[in-house]
Amino acid sequence: MAINALKYLLTVIRKDPFELFDIAGGVLTTLKYRYVRRCAGRRVVIRAHTRIINCANVSIGDDSIFQDHVYIRAGASGSVVFGRRCMVNSFCRFFGHGGIEIGADSQFGPGATVTTTHHDFSAPGLPEVFEKVTIGERVWIGANVTILPGVTIGDRCVVGAGSVVTKSLPAGAVAVGSPARVIRTIDEAAGPRIGDGD
Repeated sequence: MAINALKYLLTVIRKDPFELFDIAGGVLTTLKYRYVRRCAGRRVVIRAHTRIINCANVSIGDDSIFQDHVYIRAGASGSVVFGRRCMVNSFCRFFGHGGIEIGADSQFGPGATVTTTHHDFSAPGLPEVFEKVTIGERVWIGANVTILPGVTIGDRCVVGAGSVVTKSLPAGAVAVGSPARVIRTIDEAAGPRIGDGD
């Protein structure tokens, strides 16, 4: 493994030596959240320009990878919990004031947003309302997906790029659109079934 890392560094130096600054930034960011803020598990990689607010209420499972410019805010009484081996692409945002729980092996495409906050329009002053979001294991969230408060997404779901998830999705669902609707289901034994959501 050390030989592969050395080969990679030599290739980077030859092709674009300024890339080393980005690598160094990622190393420093990972060390900050693993050893100083203590919210990241073992073998977690967190790239540069990622911000985690309220680290005491955030937990990132072992072997997870967070690309650059990810923003996580747990809130004073909220929480954001990632399971093991999660992959979060660049520019994703997680607002966990009401609590976000994400299962192992889940992936988020670039620019995905998960929010747990909305406002009660029937009350004077539009008070904030917090509702937990739960995302199961082995879920694939496409690029620029928005997941709204109170939603539960079952295990093995796929949510297509640009979708807005306003309601819970059952395990194995493939959902697309705004609002997201189920267009098929995935049965682990038989594979995808076309037309189940029509």
